[in-house]
Amino acid sequence: MYMNKVLLLLLVQFIVVSFFAQTDQEKAFEKAKEAIKMMDAGQIDESIQLLRECEKMDPENYQYPYEIAYAHVLKEEYDKAAKILKKVKKYKFINSQVYQMLGNCYSLMGKPEVAIKEYEMGMKVFPNSGNLHLEKGNIYLGQGKYDEAVVNYENGIAVDPTFTSNYYRLAKLFLNSRDKLSGLIYGEIFMNLERTTTRTQEMSELLYDAYQSSITLGDTMRVTFCKVIIDAATIVSGEEFRLPLCAVFENNFILALLGEQTLDLNSLASIRKKFIENYFKKDAEEYPNVLFQFHKQMLDNGVFDAYNHYLFQIGNQEEFNQWKESHQKEFEEFVVWYIQEENSLKITNDTKFIRSR
Repeated sequence: MYMNKVLLLLLVQFIVVSFFAQTDQEKAFEKAKEAIKMMDAGQIDESIQLLRECEKMDPENYQYPYEIAYAHVLKEEYDKAAKILKKVKKYKFINSQVYQMLGNCYSLMGKPEVAIKEYEMGMKVFPNSGNLHLEKGNIYLGQGKYDEAVVNYENGIAVDPTFTSNYYRLAKLFLNSRDKLSGLIYGEIFMNLERTTTRTQEMSELLYDAYQSSITLGDTMRVTFCKVIIDAATIVSGEEFRLPLCAVFENNFILALLGEQTLDLNSLASIRKKFIENYFKKDAEEYPNVLFQFHKQMLDNGVFDAYNHYLFQIGNQEEFNQWKESHQKEFEEFVVWYIQEENSLKITNDTKFIRSR
């Protein structure tokens, strides 16, 4: 009987201790939410003070010192933030953003080499973090080393194919180069992974302008999306010969231009529809592309025309508004289809698009 009472007492004590420990964590979490609101409102010092209280209540949670470091970043006190983050790296449970912010602090202090080392250390701990490859690429981009930037952004896609910012950076680089095709693919994948943001609107206009500048209609009809480069050594060696994507794309695209007289939203939608039909007649199996497969899925479901108008709308808003007014039902059906999870663009390690590979 005595033993039962002892066990009961111990159980009650355990529950009470657990309850109060959990309550401290909950209180810290609630205070942290208030601290973030204060930070967003510009009350940074006050938010730091509140976050320090959270840190005392839940000392094993890295998020509170991480947010304190971020507050110092907002105050442009990068050295203070870096000192905090170096300690945060020793916490048992952290994420790749700790290395990301620490590297960014060094970058903002004018120490790009140290920043890169931090990103690379983070990659060893978090090998599937596209954000760290992004930041390393941003360092090279800021230095004007565009080839190195591209390599790092593409490495980011390789390890984290649904992280959007690497696509965004690559699209902007390639759309401003002679290889606009890669920019078009990266940019459209980006728009499907990150929807309804200011960056999406920016990309909509960039893609439309790229099509406009790459297509010439009339008697001298031609396309200049990219430069076809064939490796003669492959032909001579007798290895399996594969056309570069540029050649496959332009061969099918030039056929899709036949009969077109103007280039606007309506004709661009029609051209892209004919391109997909041509591509899937002979090239889709040998030269698979995740974006073109998605186009075929939409074409089969009767929503591809509306999708094209939606995709490029910022490039020609007046025409889009006119089209939408006369195709309201069609556009609404597309939206219903497009927002379903099963109809989203699926990017996996097996289907991801990387230009250099």
